[in-house]
Amino acid sequence: METILIKAFSFVLIIVLGYIFKRVGIFGSKDYKLVSKIVMNITLPCALITAFSNFNMDKSMIFITLIGFLANVIMSVTGYIIARNKDNKEKAFNIINLAGYNIGCFTLPYVQSFLGPYAVGITSLFDIGNSIMCTGGTYAVASAVVGESGTKNIKGFAGKIFSSVPFDTYLLMLVIAITGIKLPRALYNVTANLSAGNAFLSMLMIGMIFECNFHKEQLFKVASMVSIRYLSALIFALIIYFFIPFSSEIKKVLIILVFAPVSVLAPVFTGLCKSDEGLAGVVNSMCIPISICIITFLILFLK
Repeated sequence: METILIKAFSFVLIIVLGYIFKRVGIFGSKDYKLVSKIVMNITLPCALITAFSNFNMDKSMIFITLIGFLANVIMSVTGYIIARNKDNKEKAFNIINLAGYNIGCFTLPYVQSFLGPYAVGITSLFDIGNSIMCTGGTYAVASAVVGESGTKNIKGFAGKIFSSVPFDTYLLMLVIAITGIKLPRALYNVTANLSAGNAFLSMLMIGMIFECNFHKEQLFKVASMVSIRYLSALIFALIIYFFIPFSSEIKKVLIILVFAPVSVLAPVFTGLCKSDEGLAGVVNSMCIPISICIITFLILFLK
């Protein structure tokens, strides 16, 4: 328990340092973009490749990808139903900000540090389905709700998702795992070294992005969005625990994943739909400390 708490505290400390260094001017307000590029194009893809070095995949594990996809769909539909009597911008806000899981830059470093390579493989399968929606699919649905061109959004979504290095790495390693292709051990040794800084850089980037500026009149909206999201995560966790026919080890990882914070892309897509981008940023930031507490507790409890 002590080891887990120390690791969790170190993650929190890195996030706090990233935020403090930004506030005092050591980091610029846009410096997180450089760190993001390093994470998304180097350390995260290398962490994914390394995770599959000894990953023995059963064909039934493809269902894990479906779980990641369906979790997003269910939350988007929930957001639409909640806002059914409100204007289209409000519907779009809910569709985008109730769905999507920050796996690559938040939950995967946790899993990588606490649960090991096999859990990273399970996380990667979940994130394939999750990425289809949170990197463009959910935005395509939300923009259609506010009346934008569906064809244009679908083309943009396809171009965006396949230009993502982590997503392409997911698909490549999935094919390799299914076909049983063996990559050279030297390659895995190289990617293991390059992925060593993934957890640190990911947490630092989150601290650099973190903001929590909102008006009192927005408090109810933020509280309701966060409450709905984590209540839904609890329901998903119970369904996974009691009804999904996987081993306890896989269930443990999936339960942790559904408590991930909102995708970092949610505020961006909210702005593109002409909805309240600033409020989306607050919802996003509020989910980070909550997810840290819940996931740390789950790792302690499930251990």
